[in-house]
Amino acid sequence: MSELSRATDTPDKILTGYGTVRSAELKVIDEFLVEDISLSGVTKRFGRPSSSSTSGYESSHIEDCIKFMHSLDLIDRSAQDVVKPLNRDVYPELSFEARLLHHIRSQHGDEYQLAEIHDLLMKHTSTEKEHGFRRVDEEALVELLKKESKFDIQWRTEKTSMWANLLDPIGAISYSTEHDEIVTSPTRALLHELLTYHQKHGDDSEGILQALEWIHEEFVPVFHDLSGAPRLHVAVADTLDNMTDDRTLDFVGMTDVTQTVRLPYRIDDTEEPARYKIGDAPDRPAYWYPLDRSERRLEQ
Repeated sequence: MSELSRATDTPDKILTGYGTVRSAELKVIDEFLVEDISLSGVTKRFGRPSSSSTSGYESSHIEDCIKFMHSLDLIDRSAQDVVKPLNRDVYPELSFEARLLHHIRSQHGDEYQLAEIHDLLMKHTSTEKEHGFRRVDEEALVELLKKESKFDIQWRTEKTSMWANLLDPIGAISYSTEHDEIVTSPTRALLHELLTYHQKHGDDSEGILQALEWIHEEFVPVFHDLSGAPRLHVAVADTLDNMTDDRTLDFVGMTDVTQTVRLPYRIDDTEEPARYKIGDAPDRPAYWYPLDRSERRLEQ
């Protein structure tokens, strides 16, 4: 796993406690922070004008975003309230969405709680679901966390909603607030970006097991079971199947290769692919990150 430089004097507040922090605001602030700047400079840029505030701006939400980014090692913050971009040299070619997921997955100790929610969700099983669940209602996720989480947290829907609202706009899951339901499939945009990066930079550039293990370790969990021959989660397989239907992804099975991935069903006429090839993404919404879709609609 790529090592991040760790921020100093990070806030004590647990990450699941930032209920109002959203990915859209984090992305805009991240893009703004190209150099060191005072905290007041950030709040002046993004705060709402307020006659009741001594600074002239309502900035509590912006300060929560800054604290959250500080805890995730996206920024550092000095005693003089100077905000400094941090770890911009780690996967600099990747999108903010992928980098945010990497920071979430790279946390240690109590700060790993956001990544643990995703881990437990993808491991969630029953005798009828050998490759995991495509959909999980939020109450079931809360009960799973109460039962299996290693963190001493009062798990409630407020915390799982915070996590789901954070990960949905960056393409890691889909969250239906109307039905309080989480769809566990990552977006084509996310998997296409990461598989393309691995094809260009990976040690075994076309090895599908190596690519998916890298994604699992560095960004989002994609395996349902890693014991023995790794079994891919069914929701991840659904996204890869869609990509093969779009002809952006090809799988190759090779009988003389042991480094394969077990799929829940056949994709590209193979149930245990060994190699992959990925092409350019088509310019259509399925291959845009959710935050980009919103921006593109505004531009039109």
